[in-house]
Formats: sequence, structure tokens, C-alpha cells
Amino acid sequence: MISLSPYKTNLDPKLFVLALCLWISHATYSQTTFTESAAVYGLNIAGNKDGGHAWADYDLDGDFDLVVNTQGSGYLLRNDGGVFTDQTAALAPDFNNGSLERTALFVDFNNDGYPDIFRNKHNDIRIYLQDPATNRFGDGAGGTLPSQQFTSFTDGMNTEGAGALDYDGDGDLDIFVDNHNFGIDILENDGNGYFTHVTRKTDSPNPPYNAGDPTTWPLGLVQDATDGDYGSATDFNDDGWVDIVVRKKNQVDLFTNVGGTFQDGVDIDQADNGNKGSVAFYDFDNDGDFDLFWTENGINQIHRNNGDGTWSPLGAATGIPLSFAGQIEGLACGDVDNDGDIDIFLTGSSITKLFLNQINNGGGAMSFVDSGQVFNVTDGEGSSFVDIDQDGDLDIYVNRKGNNRLFVNNLGIANRTNHIFINIKEDRDELGLTGTEERFGVGSTARILDCDGNVISGVREVNGGYGHGTQQPGMIHFGLPGGAITPIVIEVSYPRTSSGRVIVRQQLRPVDYFNGKINLLDVFTDLANLPPVAQNDYITAIQDGDVTFDALANNGDGPDTDPEGEPMEVISVTTPVNGTAVINGDGTITYTPDPGFAGNDQFSYTMWDNASCTFTSEQDSAEVYITVSPDTDGDLIADRDDLDDDNDGIPDLEEIGKIINHNQPECGGETDLDFSAAPTLESGTALTQGAVYRFSNVTTGTDALVTIVQTFNATVANIDNNGSAASSFKPQTAFNFPNTGDQGYIEYKIEFVNSGGTTPVVIPKIFINFNDIDGGANYAEENWADNPATFTIDNPTELTMGTDGSWVVATGSLIDHAGSTNSDPEVNFTVNYNSVSVLTIRVGALARVDGASAGGRQHAIEFACINNYVNPETYGIDLDSDGIANHLDLDSDNDGIYDAVEAGHNRGHTAGIVNSTYGLNGLADIVETTPESGNINYGIANSDGTDPEDYLDTDSDDDSCSDANEAYADGNADGGDNMFYGLGNPPPVDSRGRVIAATYPVPADNGSSGTEDHLEVLRASLVSDPIDDTTCLGCDSSFSVTANDVDNYQWQVFDGSWNDLTDGGIYSGSSTNTLQLTDVTSAEQGRQYRVILSNLNFACSSTFSSAATLTIRVSGVVTNRRITFRVNKN
Repeated sequence: MISLSPYKTNLDPKLFVLALCLWISHATYSQTTFTESAAVYGLNIAGNKDGGHAWADYDLDGDFDLVVNTQGSGYLLRNDGGVFTDQTAALAPDFNNGSLERTALFVDFNNDGYPDIFRNKHNDIRIYLQDPATNRFGDGAGGTLPSQQFTSFTDGMNTEGAGALDYDGDGDLDIFVDNHNFGIDILENDGNGYFTHVTRKTDSPNPPYNAGDPTTWPLGLVQDATDGDYGSATDFNDDGWVDIVVRKKNQVDLFTNVGGTFQDGVDIDQADNGNKGSVAFYDFDNDGDFDLFWTENGINQIHRNNGDGTWSPLGAATGIPLSFAGQIEGLACGDVDNDGDIDIFLTGSSITKLFLNQINNGGGAMSFVDSGQVFNVTDGEGSSFVDIDQDGDLDIYVNRKGNNRLFVNNLGIANRTNHIFINIKEDRDELGLTGTEERFGVGSTARILDCDGNVISGVREVNGGYGHGTQQPGMIHFGLPGGAITPIVIEVSYPRTSSGRVIVRQQLRPVDYFNGKINLLDVFTDLANLPPVAQNDYITAIQDGDVTFDALANNGDGPDTDPEGEPMEVISVTTPVNGTAVINGDGTITYTPDPGFAGNDQFSYTMWDNASCTFTSEQDSAEVYITVSPDTDGDLIADRDDLDDDNDGIPDLEEIGKIINHNQPECGGETDLDFSAAPTLESGTALTQGAVYRFSNVTTGTDALVTIVQTFNATVANIDNNGSAASSFKPQTAFNFPNTGDQGYIEYKIEFVNSGGTTPVVIPKIFINFNDIDGGANYAEENWADNPATFTIDNPTELTMGTDGSWVVATGSLIDHAGSTNSDPEVNFTVNYNSVSVLTIRVGALARVDGASAGGRQHAIEFACINNYVNPETYGIDLDSDGIANHLDLDSDNDGIYDAVEAGHNRGHTAGIVNSTYGLNGLADIVETTPESGNINYGIANSDGTDPEDYLDTDSDDDSCSDANEAYADGNADGGDNMFYGLGNPPPVDSRGRVIAATYPVPADNGSSGTEDHLEVLRASLVSDPIDDTTCLGCDSSFSVTANDVDNYQWQVFDGSWNDLTDGGIYSGSSTNTLQLTDVTSAEQGRQYRVILSNLNFACSSTFSSAATLTIRVSGVVTNRRITFRVNKN
């Protein structure tokens, strides 16, 4: 065999296409002529003939050799490059004995890759196995006597036609024999070329045998007949089981193979002992199924396959006469003009004709014309088409009484090149396993199609015997009506075995295989167009941003592959739950999350493996798992990569790296949970994404529903390992990371519900300990907690702590710690949740080297309060408890003042977002020392000098007046229930942490001091209170205070209640530090006075002085010695 042309692109290396092709797009077909050349080739075998011949390449030298039967000796003729030499005496001397003149079969019976031979006459069947070492035909081991000989059958013997077929699908070729007036018999092959007669009447499946009852026929084949002669082994319904047709008289001719037994079928036509003929299946109308040509008994005609198990005789309407002078015994069919349709050659006692099919030359279906060719043949018998000169067109060989004839086709070069040969190899054993055996694929069918599946050249077969005792070469020939440049699809369908049927489809362009001569096209069963393998993809996107990716590339589980190496293409996508997915013109997929969505999404895609010829393609589908990373500030930099997730100008590390205490977790009042109960699968497929498990009674009256929300670049090896520390939730994760830096995790949603039900249960306070987060040189374990209120670690710790949006992520170190308990606090961290019914965690790993893998990495999540930290550090994640972590919160203390205002960088902002250009690190350039440095150019404001900083402090100046009240110049802006703006603890906030009720004005500076009131400690303070005073009627009085930082004085008088005074009447200085009273009357006796002090920069409560009392001397005269004196005023 010659290797493939270097121009091959889409064909599997095992598929060697044999074609002679010209670079023309359309072929013009013309009549051909033939030259009789039997003597030139050494094939003019003399003698009387009654049957046929068979072709095969017995010496595996790349050309076809020949077995010829005569009524005397048989002949084994070796093709020596265009001249045939007689090898009978040397290699098959037994051919000289017995006058086996009827059927010849040249097939591989023992599956050793070397063709063997069957020959017969009425009372003698001989099977010759070839010895591969010597090429001798006989016992298969070098001897030349038949390996088996049948000279009688139990129920009578009179054999004529025969054929090879694997009737029982066990991977070897059996033999059917037309036993003339004794029915139809099967010789069953044991796989080594030894045959057993299995259709004796005593083999009836429903004894006793009864010719009138098909249920009693062994293997469904009748064992009685009047007449019969030749037949064909053909899968005429193309279902993978090779069927049998035998020319019988007054009984069924077609027997349909149904899984290894035959079904009584159709009586096609008649046969008579005096009118021996031929039968063959070909697709004469190019509709993709086999039609039937039947010769003799006075009628020669096509029976059209109606596709429903029925057949229609077409008579002379096809252009082929029903009868001829003499008898028609020889029949051969092939495409002599390479126009893609089947022509018919008939020969007999008195006449020989070639009829050309017109279906591809402007004629209708089943329209034939006489070629007008004159063939010098009489007494013709078995005939066959073969490309004897290997020039791309079919020549004709005829057995006849007298010297055999060989007619060499003289088709013109323009048409001769428009062909393709296919040599179908069968290499399966009875179990369907390939590679251990090889023979040409008897019983296989082939078609030439276009890329839409339309028939170009109809179905052909690798025939195991047909016509009049003949067997054509196992190499199938197709003409190409579209010329050699037109892409075609070769479809090869193999017979069934116990493992099923194999169908091979391959697109090719014949011109790509032009090499100047005929080559073998080897098609093996393992060249079936296996479906491509689509791998799941794990893709990350950014909130409110799209992502474009190649689904065929390695996106976590490896690249998509095709066993044949064919090009692949994505052809469809499903609709994601939380976004859209579209296929782009270049085959990539663009996913766009819904506005504002962050989290996990999923959709599937379907791809096929031959985008240029969809008919040959196979499909596969896979899932795309999308992780939409939060981008809180909308700058298209994922929070995990963003140094400032809310664009307030304060680095995230500052906002979440705040130690709020050095205490152990505040145990007390929490609920401990127990996951020791065996989980039960509530829904979904175990251990896969979407599966829901119930853990019963994790606390009294409460179950936990654990959902595998996402498997990202990892799989669940075990949902809960109770081998130790059973009360903990201990899933195990498997992963295989191709590249350093690859990450994988499983996301679990834990819902607390009533026992046995689905009603949510709120847990008031809960601690979760992520224990034993360690690693090694190959990978680090990672545990994730979603939006906890606080987390606690030890100092020092071996963990690397980070965030991804609302997730707190702990990554293990290089040090492995034994066990999976809480005993090593340096590899543990604790989180706290309050009032939760649903929480989400992730467990997984991060690759440190290429190829890092684990079959079941253990994780340990303990739901209890643990206080064994050596030097604990508790970090506040969400100090205002509004559900928005500090680094995502534009108002981290809910005081109605933007963090951007309180930060201290004094940069302009819009709704709390700093007005600036932003680089790739997500931090505003305007607050960096240099853009992209990550270093801020200001100090974070802390006005009162105590933790926390102003943006986390609800009383930034530590004056006991809330920032909310002072910033809004409203003593009740905080609602009086706490220091947050408005009402509620916390007050309602939007998704960015802004208090919904707040208007966020520029903070007040009522004193116009240049310092905002909430940052300025200017509460009015008393130095001295007013003191009591005594005066006389009509006299004057005053009250004074000494005070600091006073903008307003308001004197009050007590008349059962305190009332503000204004200047007028006896009062003046009511808004000063001294209240004046003039011409005091008796009404002022005993009245109390006080002053209220206030500062415009302090919006909370005013300063009240103590009360001072006015006393009046009430007597107006003095009497002494009966003399009265008036007391003068003052």
C-alpha cells in the first residue's frame, strides 16, 4: 500500500483513500468502448464452465488474484503486475481434482488476514485454508488437501450457489449454500475456519420439522425445494445483519436475517432447473437502498426496493428487455463510465449486452440504454467487474464455455479519474474488539453522499458471493458524478456483532489523494466517527461585565478533543439562569451576566466534530460553570483583584484589616450544630452539582439541607467523612490541576429547616471553625466563608487571609498538620454569624505546581465556639452590621456621611465614589503616591485619636454627640435609638451600604469655623453657675454665668415650667451671659432663673446652668416711735 498524500487534511491516518482525480469541478460523461484482452493478461482460461470465479489479493501484494472454476480443473491465478501466472500446481494442486465447477468464494475464513477458498459442485464442497507462510491452499498449515470437505448432507446434497456471511454476528464468516432441491443450508464457522452443518432438519427449533411450518425450519431456512440455483449474501435491508437471497421455484427467495435467524420473506420470482440464472443487489436508482436484478426463467428484470419490505418488478419500462435470445446466466453490475450510477452487464447462451444507467445523465430513475457495444461472447456464465489494469475504470471478466473473456475498459482520461475505491477492512472479533484480526469486510455496505446526506452514488456492498457463482473484488468502486474536486462523504456500515454496529463516515475531497495510480483505501472499524469529547468549562466573569472564551480550549477540565482529530465547532448554547450566552462568528462564546448579578451561573453548550460537513459530524455537550466575581464599584476590576472594592479612596486592607479586639471568640448564647448523622440524598445526583443532602437533627428540631451549589474545577469525593470528629461537617474534594495557580472549590449552601421539612429556621448566633487548613509543596487547601460578621485568627498564623467580594478566604501554608481537628489554632480560623437561616461556604485548593491533584482532600468545618487561640485577633468585617462588609460599604458606620468624606483624603466624590482615574489595581490614582503604586498619599482620619477611624466611628470627635446629628445639624438625626442615622439597628441600607433615609449632604459647619461640626469638639461648657440674689421691691437684680464655647445664651424663668425669656418689661440680656431685672415687683418673689448654653457646632443637647432664686424684701415703710418713714427706692 502507498501512504497517504501529504495534502490530506481531515482524514484519519488509518483511512487511505484510493482515487485518481483531476482538478475539474464538473465531469462530462461519454460512451466508452472495450477491448478484449484475456490472452494479454493470461486469463483466457479454456474449458466448459458452469458457474464462476472469485477475486482476492491472496498474497497481499496489492493486486487482485483470481480463482476460476471449470468443469475440469480449477485455477489459482496470481497477478504479477498485469500478467497472471498459473499457481495451481504449486499452491493449490487439489484444484485439479473433482471438477468443482460451480461457486467460487475467495474470503478469509479463519481471520488471519489471508484469503481462503471455497469451491463446490453438486455433491462436493471443499474449503481450502491458506498457509500464510507458504501461500499454499489446503489445511492452512502447508498441506494442500482441503481443510474440510463435505460430500453429503444429512437431508440430501445438491449444491450450487453459495455465499460467505457472518450470519450470527460472531466476527467470522459462515457459508450459506443453495442445496437446490433440498433447501438452504448454513455451514457455521467456529472462528478458526472449521465449519459445522447447523441446518439439518433435526436442528429444528420447534420439532418435528415441517416444510409447511416456518417455525420448524432450522435457523428459519426451509429444507425442501423444487428447484434452485444461485443466490447472494447481501444485507438488502441495510440493518447490519446480512441476509440471503436464493433463486427458488415456487417458494420464498428472500430470507431476512433477524439477529442470527432468518425470517420467511418474499417470493421474488421463479427459477427452473433448465433456466439457471443470476441474482444481484445494487442501488440502480441511487436512492440509498438495494434494488434487485433477477435473470432468467424467461424474465430478466429489476425489482425496485420500496423501502418497506416490499419489492416492485419494473419490467421492460427500464429499457432492458424482459427476454433475450437464449438464456441469460451471467450478471455483473458496476459503474463503467464513472458517472455515479450502476450499469448492467448481461451474458448468456446466445447474447451479451451492456446497459448504461441514465439516472446521472439526464434520464429518469431506472432508465437504461443499450450501450451498443459488441462483445464477442456466447455461452457466458459467471461475470464480474474488476479494474484489471488499475487505471480507475471497471473492466469485465466473463467465465464461458471456451476461452474466458476479459474486456478492458477504454474510458477517456477525463472520466476515468472521477472515481474512488474503498477497501473495507474488518478487524473485530466476536466481542467487537479490534486490532487482533483482519480481513476484508464481507457484508459491509458503503455509500457516497454529500455533506447534507444526499446520495451521490448509491449503496454498494462488499459481497460474499453473488451472480452466477461469482465473487467480485472486495474493493468497492464508486464513480463520482461531481468530479474529483467536489467534497464527498464516504459512509461505511459494518455488519453487526454482539457489540453493535459500526458506521464510519468521513469527509474528503478525492483530488487531495491524486497520486497517479490506484491505491488501497483501507477503512477499519475503529475509524467510526466517534463523537468528540466536550469537557466542562470553568469560567470567571466580572459583575456587569461580559467574558468571551473558547469553549473548546482547556478551561479547567482539559481541552475538548476529537478521536479522529477533526475540526470542532460549538453549534449551540442553552440559556443561563442569570445571564445570556451567545456564539460569536469566530466560534467563541460571550457570556453576559444579568445587571448586578454576582455569584454562580451555568449553561451547557453543544459542539460537533466536522464543521465543514455536518452530516459526518458527531456531537457532545458539556457544562459551562460561570463564577461571576463581584465588582462592587463597577470598575470592571473584580473585587478579589481590586485594592478598593467600593472606590471610596480607602484601601480594602485598611477597611477589613481592622482588629476590633484581641479576645477569644465571645462564646455564650451560640448554637452548636452536630453533623454526625448520615446524610440522605434529597434530590439530584449524588456528589454532583445540584445535589441536596439532608443532615437530620443538627440541633434539636432542626435539620440542615446542604446543597452542592457549584463544583468549580473540582469534584466531590465524599459529602461527609465521619471517620473522626463526626460532629463536624467534613466533605472531601478531588481535583487535578494542570497548571500552577489553578484553583478549584466546591460551594455548599447550608439551609437550616425544621426537622423533616423545609420551613426556614433562624439560628440567633453561630460560630463556624474552619479547622486544619494546611497544605504542602504541591497545593494549599483553601476555605471560604461568605460575609461573616467577624473572623478570628491566631497571631502568628500560618494562614494567608484575603477576600473575594464578600468572601473571606483562608489559604493554607506549606506545612502539613496531622489530623483534621481544632487542636492547631495556627491553621484554623473562626467566623461568627448572627440571625441566619442560610449560609454559604466553599472548600477547595490552590495549585502550587503543575499537575497538583488529590483524590479526596479532607476539610473540617466545626459548628461550635472554640477558644483555644494563643494570641487571638478578631477582625471586624461589617462593623455596622448592615450586611455590607466594610470594604464594600460606602458608609461603613451608617452615620449618613460617606466614607469618602470621612476618610481624610479630601478628594471630590460623587455619591461616595472618588472622582478620579482608576488603574488596573482599582485604587483611585488621585489618592495614590503614584498611580498603580497601591500606596495612599494621605493619612486616614482619626479625629479623636482612638480606634476606630472616623469612617468607622459614629462619634468621630468623641464629644458624645453622634456624627449623624452633627453632620445634619439635627439633634434627632440619629433617631435617638443609637448613633446610626435614622431609626433601626442597623437602619435600612441599599446594596452599597448607604442609609436609605439619609440624604448625604455636605456635613454641617454651623460655626463656619472651617471644621465640620462632627469633627470639632465645641460643646458649650459652664465655668460658673448663676447665684441666688435678694432685692427689694422696685429695685434691680441680675444673674450671671461664666462659660466657654458658647454661641447662644437663653435665660429661662420657672413658672411651674421653664419658659424662655425675651428682652422686654423688667428683663434684658436674656440672650447674654447676664440676665438683668429692672423695677422688680412682688411677683418675682421666689422665682428661679437658669440659662441654656449652646454652640452652633454641637447639634446635640445644650448645657443647662443650675437654677438661681430671686428673693424680694416685701415691706415698703419703716415705723419708729410712732413716726413713719418711707424707704427710698434702691
